[in-house]
Amino acid sequence: MNMKNESIYILKMGGSLITNKNEPFSLRKNIISNVVSEIIASGKKIIIIHGGGAFGHPTAKKYDINSGENLSIDNQIYGLAKTHSVMTELNKYIVDEFMKRQVPAISIQTSCVFIRDPEKGIELNLEIIKLVLNLGIIPILYGDIIFNRNGDFSIISGDTIILKLCESLGGNLQLSKVIFAMEEDGLFIEKPETDEIILAERIEYKQIDNLTLANLGKKIDITGGITIKIKNIKEILKLGIPVQLINGLKKGNIEKALINKRLRGTFFETLRK
Repeated sequence: MNMKNESIYILKMGGSLITNKNEPFSLRKNIISNVVSEIIASGKKIIIIHGGGAFGHPTAKKYDINSGENLSIDNQIYGLAKTHSVMTELNKYIVDEFMKRQVPAISIQTSCVFIRDPEKGIELNLEIIKLVLNLGIIPILYGDIIFNRNGDFSIISGDTIILKLCESLGGNLQLSKVIFAMEEDGLFIEKPETDEIILAERIEYKQIDNLTLANLGKKIDITGGITIKIKNIKEILKLGIPVQLINGLKKGNIEKALINKRLRGTFFETLRK
């Protein structure tokens, strides 16, 4: 199968969407089931990435994994392995939701296809992902630990995974859109003249730096939250790939986003050159 002319979508299932971040190691099974069903119903070729939520974040935070090796933290290397272990547990549940519907999906172990280089930054080995897509299998990656060639380690977030995929795949495959499925309807901003909080339904690239983001409350997120997300979105838009933020809790939204039907959300337009 030649994928050069076949549209591929990238979908991020937010950790707070598929787990209850306030309750460690809790799954939102009904939400995951609905999301999987809508992905299948869309019939689109897709790469899925999911966040850590109640699985990865508490463990990584406890052992300060994102800051790298710290000999003053008791059992940190155990915590490193534990962070990876709980993420594979979450990932397996999602993969199994596809498999029990007779749809082939496979876990792509993030920490085995990504590595950090002290000079070159994060590197990605695309070969396995491309082979999996060619076979008609859905590759499912996840926020995970990442090793550094200098012997250290840290965390690679789902959002960073998406950016690196877009940078690496964009020249080889036709990436139609990146979709972030979250708990909210999209990106909420404050109107400067009234302080009214509104949903930003359509945002041009040139408007991004002037947005006043609304504070809708904070949850534990050791990967940077909305500020880092917007920074990554800007880089994706520069590659000519549009981005859409949607509410994954609302039935039908994910299928609508994948088949490009109108829905309430935030759509980021690409940088026009």
